[in-house]
Amino acid sequence: MKEIILDTPEKNKIYMNPQRQRLIRLMQVSGEAMTPKQLSNELGISPSAATAHIKKLESLGVLRLDHTKKINGITAKYYALEDVNISLKTNEQQDDSVVNEQEVFLNYMMNENWQGFLEYKRNLWARGEKTTDVHAPVTGDVISSVAFLTDEDAAELKNYIIDFLAAHADKQPNTKPWSTTLLAYPVDKK
Repeated sequence: MKEIILDTPEKNKIYMNPQRQRLIRLMQVSGEAMTPKQLSNELGISPSAATAHIKKLESLGVLRLDHTKKINGITAKYYALEDVNISLKTNEQQDDSVVNEQEVFLNYMMNENWQGFLEYKRNLWARGEKTTDVHAPVTGDVISSVAFLTDEDAAELKNYIIDFLAAHADKQPNTKPWSTTLLAYPVDKK
C-alpha cells in the first residue's frame, strides 16, 4: 500500500477540503468506480465541480482513472480510489499552520465518524433492536482499552490493522460497508 504524507499546506488543502472528504467517503461506501456525473448527483454539486475535485485528488494520488465506457456516444470516465494510506506525520520543518490544519481535520474526521455511529445506534433503537446479549449478531461497537505494547508490538498491530482493512477494501458479494475509526497512541503516564 502506498503512503501519501500530508506534510505541506498545499497537500493539506487538497485532501482536507470538506467536499473532497464527502466525495472520498461516498466512493468508499459505494465500493465501485464512479463518474463525475454520478458523484455530482449524490453530492448535490455540478458535474464540473465534481470533476475539479477529482482532478485535485488525482494529482495527490488519492484517485485514479479506472476505466472509460461509451454511453450514448459519449465517453464516460470512471474514477476509483487508489490503495493508499494517508499519513499526517509531522516533522520539525513544518510550520504551526500545517499542524493546526491537521488537528482541525482530525477533529472533523473523528466527529463525522462519531456522529455516524450515534445515528446508527439511534436507528437500531428506533427499530427496536435493543440487546445486551454479547452473543447477538454483530452490530457497531466502541472498544476502548489500554494495551501494554513494545514499539515492535505497536508496529505489528498497526500493520495488521492496515493489512486487514486493505484486504477488505473491495466490495464483495454478501458484504456491506463498515466505517472504522481506530485511534491508538502511547500514553504518557504523568
